[in-house]
Amino acid sequence: MKTLIRLALTVSLLAFGAAANAQNGYSAAGYYAAPQAQAAYAQEQVNAQAWAAYNAQQQANAAGWARYYADQAAAQAAAQRAAAQRTAAARPAVGNSQIRFDGRFASVGQTAPQALQFAVYAANTLQNKPYVLGGGHRSIEDSAYDCSSSTSYVLMKAGLLKRCLSSREFANYGEAGAGRFITIWVKPGEHVFITICGLRMDTSGQVTGEGPRWRVKGRNYAGFSPRHPSGF
Repeated sequence: MKTLIRLALTVSLLAFGAAANAQNGYSAAGYYAAPQAQAAYAQEQVNAQAWAAYNAQQQANAAGWARYYADQAAAQAAAQRAAAQRTAAARPAVGNSQIRFDGRFASVGQTAPQALQFAVYAANTLQNKPYVLGGGHRSIEDSAYDCSSSTSYVLMKAGLLKRCLSSREFANYGEAGAGRFITIWVKPGEHVFITICGLRMDTSGQVTGEGPRWRVKGRNYAGFSPRHPSGF
């Protein structure tokens, strides 16, 4: 009986010692592992902050580029609007209250300046003339006309020009800018036409070789410089 008691005590002491050793081992492992875990956690925090700073910089860069492209688009749109406004300001209206057009011939009131009446009448006489390059230059009374001779014809009959000019010579005719009644639109060496009170007489039309005609359909005025006879 005493032997059994001694054996039981021995087993209990051995079990207690093993548990104590195990507890001591766990504490030691935790003691040595804690600094490494803390260092790893600290490094993760540093990495997270670095990534956050990188992402913030990328977003700032993207916002900056977005503002740049928006500013460029706005500047381009503003330039296009300004160009359109300049073109619209330079382009005359198709007719106005000072001139009437019945689809073939034009007329102005009897109170209009005499030179203006003569110019309109002269342009009306050209409405059945064909286009021939060089026509009307050797003789102002001809069977066909080109752009510069038809413009010259109208101005000569109105007493506003002494001889037939070429489109290049019209670049120095009269005064610069659109006139009150008469405007000559010049692209030197290429083309010239005339507007009277906003109604255009032009050899450029829908039919090739059609010659000088009153035109109510719009055209491109890009590259043309307006000039006018003094006082008109």
